[in-house]
Amino acid sequence: MNRQRQFLDLTGDFIASLDRDYRIEFMNRSGRRMLGVGMDHDFHANPMYAKDFHDDDNLRLLQEEAFPQVLSTGCWNGTILFRSLDGSSIPVSLRVLAHLDEKGRVTGLTGVGQDLRLQQALRTQEAMADRILDSTIEGIMVTDSGARIQRVNPAFTQITGYTAEEVQGLTPRFLRSNHHEQDFYEQMNATLSEHGRWQGEVWNRRKSGEVYLQWMSISALRGQEGQVTHYVSVLHDLTEMRAKEAEIEQLAFTDPLTGVGNRHKLIQTLNHELGEEDTKPLALMCVDLGQLSPINDRFGMRGGDQLIRCLSQRLRELTGSALQLFRLTGDEFVILQLNSSDLTDIARQAVRCIQLLQQPVTLDGEIIRLSPSAGIALAPKDASDADTLLASAQTAMTAAKQSGRDSYRFYDEAISSAMWHRLMLEQQLMLATQPDADLGLKLYLQPKVSLPDGQIAGAEVLLRWEHPEKGLISPAEFIPLAEESRLIVALDRWVFARSCRLLQESTAAGYQLPRISINLSAKQLQEPDLVEWCANTVKRFGLDPGCIELEITETAFINLADTVLERLQALRNTGFSLALDDFGTGYSSLTYLRRLPLDVVKIDRDFVADLCQDERAATLLQGVMQLLDKLDFSVVAEGIETTEQSALLHSIGCNVGQGFLFHRPMPADEFIALYYHEASSSC
Repeated sequence: MNRQRQFLDLTGDFIASLDRDYRIEFMNRSGRRMLGVGMDHDFHANPMYAKDFHDDDNLRLLQEEAFPQVLSTGCWNGTILFRSLDGSSIPVSLRVLAHLDEKGRVTGLTGVGQDLRLQQALRTQEAMADRILDSTIEGIMVTDSGARIQRVNPAFTQITGYTAEEVQGLTPRFLRSNHHEQDFYEQMNATLSEHGRWQGEVWNRRKSGEVYLQWMSISALRGQEGQVTHYVSVLHDLTEMRAKEAEIEQLAFTDPLTGVGNRHKLIQTLNHELGEEDTKPLALMCVDLGQLSPINDRFGMRGGDQLIRCLSQRLRELTGSALQLFRLTGDEFVILQLNSSDLTDIARQAVRCIQLLQQPVTLDGEIIRLSPSAGIALAPKDASDADTLLASAQTAMTAAKQSGRDSYRFYDEAISSAMWHRLMLEQQLMLATQPDADLGLKLYLQPKVSLPDGQIAGAEVLLRWEHPEKGLISPAEFIPLAEESRLIVALDRWVFARSCRLLQESTAAGYQLPRISINLSAKQLQEPDLVEWCANTVKRFGLDPGCIELEITETAFINLADTVLERLQALRNTGFSLALDDFGTGYSSLTYLRRLPLDVVKIDRDFVADLCQDERAATLLQGVMQLLDKLDFSVVAEGIETTEQSALLHSIGCNVGQGFLFHRPMPADEFIALYYHEASSSC
């Protein structure tokens, strides 16, 4: 008996025997483990019944169907839920047999069952695997060891156009596009044989005939003895991804406003061309449209964008297919000419480019003319790498701008040296404008005199730079540099603050100076905080704004923006006097005189120079003087160098002037001494 029980304990099936009262007499190890009964539980000492392992419904099924059938036929088969001692439900495939005595009477029952949980879990996993296979966006193809297709998923059909029925039993050769040589497939099979997997890009053909690129991963499945039983291929259509990559590249390498290549595209192109072993000569031309900032101020960013698109289209037509066009920054374009070593042809292209950009553009009914500049660098002559070549072309472009615009320059070492000097000067100038710096910036004043009696009637503040190492640096050198680098704003404010300090210190020392004139640049007028800054500065020094006259040149009013006009009116409302400088330099417009909140008009020195030699100039100036008098403007004549000029100006109604005839610009302390010497002499 014990040997029989040991044998029963070895089986993985559930085995239990019951008497006619359904009391359990025996349960093997698998049954005990399944139902949570202890291995040392003694069913005779502690009886357990069938009802202990079934809920009411399942117990009723046994009592009303299973057990009666066993009594009548000797056997019952079915699936029933057992309940383990921990309360969990266990599906069991159960076979119940009857115990018979010598007379054929039923004395008990034996149940033999299989735990169905594992099978159900496997079926669940298989169903889940099927759902995953059918729902994944990756194409799946399963072949046998001979590469005959056994199964494909819906994504495979979506990618290739072939249904599962169409490909069943075929090898994947029908997908080949003839894009790859036979060596490609032989290498693929060799890798599969050696490593059991392969992955890479494959050009295949859809059912429609379209050739497409896909990423393919093939894995070999092996049986228990290590033999290959199946191959599983995962396919990913790269068509959409490559299209998105192309779109991203388009965005990354294209200027969104004009549609031409941007800086990244330029550098990429140059790196490619210059990286060739047999580098062919090429020319790189940087083009500056010229003075775009006033356009943006006048017409807003929309107007500036419209202008850039218009000029970009012109450059596209110029370059055609022989040249490549790129946009670097707001107003800077680059033209790349490959296989070009003919300097005459390159220069001819530069001239055509400048002439094309000089042609007027109409914005909101107004005609705009620009002054472009171009710089040209050659490879491999000037540089052999992209960054240096671009920097060389930009250096040449800057030189062209400095020479007066509307021109082009080829790069050379002399230009590079000049640009280096310019860069160093710019750095020194930036340091010199710092509040506590002592790098030689000094205020000079040129007196204004009353023409009737020669007495000092005011002064214009000028700036001189006596560099501690480089000596005297001409304003003609550092002022244009400041204007181009935007240092002019800091320089203007340095002069304004130092002038306020001069007035404060003079007043504290007992000297009451006349009104002084301070120049404001065009860029300064574009600063949003200009009015607030000026007002706060004079307040900080305890000054009345009326002791300062602000001079603005006519060139600052090209494409006059409403915001600039509002700032000027606000400055005048604050108490500052406003003067229009260089009147008559070529931009003069009666519109300015009507719209601008001016107090003083300064006649330019070029107008005064021809006064005594040109009768028409004198007549014209006399008419201007009468007009300005009617408009209630004060007038100051600049550049008076002879007594004849002074007398003639006085005779036509000009009462204040300045020039070398009277005084040259002088240091501030000399002006103070001169002014008070003159004041004391007249007492």
